[in-house]
Amino acid sequence: MRYEKLDIFRGIAILLMILFHINYSLSDIFSIDFLNFSELFRLLLWKIWVLLFISISWVSFFLAEKKYWDKIYKKYVKYSIFLWIIASLITWFTYFFIPWQLIVFGILHFFSLSFLLMIFFRKLRYLNFLLGIIIILIPVFFTMETNFHYLFFLWFTYPSFYSADFYPIIPYFWVFLLAYSSSIFLDKKQVLWNIFWWKHTWIISNFLKFMWKNSLIIYLIHQPIIIFIIYLLTY
Repeated sequence: MRYEKLDIFRGIAILLMILFHINYSLSDIFSIDFLNFSELFRLLLWKIWVLLFISISWVSFFLAEKKYWDKIYKKYVKYSIFLWIIASLITWFTYFFIPWQLIVFGILHFFSLSFLLMIFFRKLRYLNFLLGIIIILIPVFFTMETNFHYLFFLWFTYPSFYSADFYPIIPYFWVFLLAYSSSIFLDKKQVLWNIFWWKHTWIISNFLKFMWKNSLIIYLIHQPIIIFIIYLLTY
């Protein structure tokens, strides 16, 4: 049986993402002072949808692991390659057509590499919680700027580096590790089902579940649609 409430939280994360990008498009691309959130609210909105999106994805990874076990390797390697191809196309498209919005290592790049990494990290089980804490602390002890140009995916950027959408492994991978190890613990205590089970079929919940089931398509098309609509309304 599906964890219905998990799908609802996923749908909420998608809606928050769309709201954030509407604000971003208005203020940063078109310089329109409408729906102009404060910097603090915008930061919170961004962090909430990103952390919610990532953590729920890794609860889902744990549930898929319970279902497929060792077959999860094949499933997620294929999915990682698929995501990397799409992410690479986005990078090349922004590079040639909208270089001022260049995406070097965006959310899809992050998910693609993280899924591959988690295939190996899953064997560490509860130790992942400690590793997640260590990853959080890395930027505290190390400077994240270098003259070497090929470590940006780890958040070691060079002075001229720019990516409009940037989600490096450090620090965001900690969310995966903590969500995964927490899922193991909650499942062992037999409370994971109680947290995410949902028996109602409200229209709103069905809409949110629809949003998540089509999340990749929505992610790919929502920003061009937002920009196109704003362009039509303003010009």
